[in-house]
Amino acid sequence: MENLAELYLGLGKEDLSVLSAVEAGMRDHEWVPLPEIARSCGLAERKSEFRLRSLSQKKLIFLENLHYQGYQIGFHAYDLLALADLVEKGFVTGLGNRVGVGKESVVYEAVGDGPLIIKFHRQGQTSFKHVRRARDHLRDLPRGSWLYAANLAARHEFRVMERLYPAVSIPRPVACSRHALAMEQISGMLLQKVELADPGEGLEMILENVQKAFMLGIVHADLSEFNVMVAGDEIKIIDWPQAVAASHPNALELLKRDLHNILGFFARRHGIERDLEEALAMVMSAEVT
Repeated sequence: MENLAELYLGLGKEDLSVLSAVEAGMRDHEWVPLPEIARSCGLAERKSEFRLRSLSQKKLIFLENLHYQGYQIGFHAYDLLALADLVEKGFVTGLGNRVGVGKESVVYEAVGDGPLIIKFHRQGQTSFKHVRRARDHLRDLPRGSWLYAANLAARHEFRVMERLYPAVSIPRPVACSRHALAMEQISGMLLQKVELADPGEGLEMILENVQKAFMLGIVHADLSEFNVMVAGDEIKIIDWPQAVAASHPNALELLKRDLHNILGFFARRHGIERDLEEALAMVMSAEVT
C-alpha cells in the first residue's frame, strides 16, 4: 500500500476511532468482538459494523467468524494510526513517497519542521497471515504481539538515538508514535554506493563515531556499509533498532562484528587494511559514560 497519504486523507474521525478501538481490543482478544469495539469507540453497533465493513474493503480490518464475529487490524491500519498521532501532535505536516521497503521497516518521506522520514517498524510480522506463527515464536509477548514487537523496536531505536544525538553523527530524532519513528531526512547515499574521495578519512570518521557511541554506552550491533550514509563531507550512521548497551553480555562480540564488517568493506572496496584488534582497542580506549 504505497499511497499512505491518500488513504489517510480518505479516512474520517469515526474510521480512526474504530481502528483505535480494534487496536486497543487486541491487547485482550485474538479477534476483537463487535460489542467491545462499539463500546470503545462510542458508536452504536450498527454504525460500528458499517465502518468496519468499509475499512475491511480497504484491507485495513480483517474479519474472522468464530463463534462470534471478531476483528483485527493489520500493519497498514497501524501505520495510519501512528501517522494520525504524529499529525495531531504537529510533528508531521505532510507525507511524501515511500522511499524504502525492507523485512523490518517501511520508510516514507515526510515534512515537519523540515524534511523528515518516517520509519514504520515491521518487527513481529512480515504479513498479516503470519500473525499466529509470529505469536508462536514470541510466546512471552502479550496478545497482539506483532503490534507490541514493532512498537518496542521503534521506542528502543528512538531512545538510543536520543541518547546519541548530537554527539554521534546520526539523523536527528524527532518523535515516536506506536511503531513509527520520525527523524531528520539525510540527503546522501549509502556508503556501499559511493566512491569516496578520501577513503582513509571516511574510515576514520566511521571509527570515531563508533567510539563516540561506545563512550555513550551504545553498540550499534548491525553496522555495515548498508547503514552508513555519506552526506557531503559527513557520514551518518543509521538504523539503530538492534543497538545494545555497552554493558550487554554480548556487546564486545557485537562491537567486534561491527568493526569486522566495516574494515572488511574498506579492504575490499578501497584496499585499506586495518587490524581489527587495533581498531577494537581504539574504540574501547574511551571511558564509557
